[in-house]
Amino acid sequence: MSLVQISGLKKYFDSVQAVDGVDLEIEQGEFLVILGPSGCGKTTLMRMIAGLEKPTAGRVGIGGADVTALPPRKRGVSMVFQSYALYPHMNVFNNIAFPLRAQRREKKFDKRAIREKVENTARLLEIDMLLDRRPRQLSGGQRQRVAIARAMVTQPAVLLLDEPLSNLDAKLRANARDELKDFQRSSNITAVFVTHDQIEAMGLGDRIVVMSEGKIQQIGTPQQIYDDPANEFVATFLGSPSMNILSGDRYNFGFRPEHFLPKTLNDNPQNARIFHYFVKRVEYLGSDRLVYGYVQGHDSQLTLAKVPSNVRVSLDVDSDYEFAVHNSDIKFFDRRSGIRVAQQNLAEAL
Repeated sequence: MSLVQISGLKKYFDSVQAVDGVDLEIEQGEFLVILGPSGCGKTTLMRMIAGLEKPTAGRVGIGGADVTALPPRKRGVSMVFQSYALYPHMNVFNNIAFPLRAQRREKKFDKRAIREKVENTARLLEIDMLLDRRPRQLSGGQRQRVAIARAMVTQPAVLLLDEPLSNLDAKLRANARDELKDFQRSSNITAVFVTHDQIEAMGLGDRIVVMSEGKIQQIGTPQQIYDDPANEFVATFLGSPSMNILSGDRYNFGFRPEHFLPKTLNDNPQNARIFHYFVKRVEYLGSDRLVYGYVQGHDSQLTLAKVPSNVRVSLDVDSDYEFAVHNSDIKFFDRRSGIRVAQQNLAEAL
């Protein structure tokens, strides 16, 4: 049985529907990422799991119990906020100990038990040498680990993380992702991570839930979501750069920029579609060249190609080339609904 069960969950703010009928199950020990643009309802969904928002309709279950009407402290969850929300006048030890002291009467924690739990949790997150410092004396990565330690010290059933890496610089975020994933695996805690950053989602998630306009668009592993998008929204939201989408008479079709390469590089031309491609601009990004141009017959739609820099192919601006895409790498979408459809004959689709 799954640890968290969400059924028909809805949330209205006056006339605005923030979450629209979400059904979701989260397994024990899973790292689940909820991904979507700003305003898609992902944080509202997390806050309803935490008990910080009351659903307009639907049910939240944790460990087989219906917790929809329970307050946050009785749900067995902890949450790490985007701002970390550390108490500046307390040292690291007291920040981590705070939720234990708040539960002292209910859980019958004495001072010795609190110290033992704080020190064990700090040791697990490798911040045990920082217990006497104040938050202002810590780096961004250290503050993030203190916030996670404070959430973990009560041994929650579910750890909720609301964009906790967004305040870190790019290099530190990469290190923090690695540390967070290692920590989650070693502790086997169930984690739900909300983000709008696709790189974080792809790097952290065992599964990804892609949301838009309050609805779940697709659920799957990072590879499933990337390779087999359920609709045009998912196809264009994931990927940097995103999937090229071109319009046909019957269907729209798309392909990833890294699959769109000069014909001379194609190792199986009989199973590929050849396009005449006019190159307008080339960006050199170190390991790759990002090529901007137009496919013949689709002159109003900018199309991108991503060519590895170590591939010795000359690509001059304002020049025509033949580019190819394997047939298996072309995805088709219904023009009206945007929903992915079965593989089509491209000539008929056009």
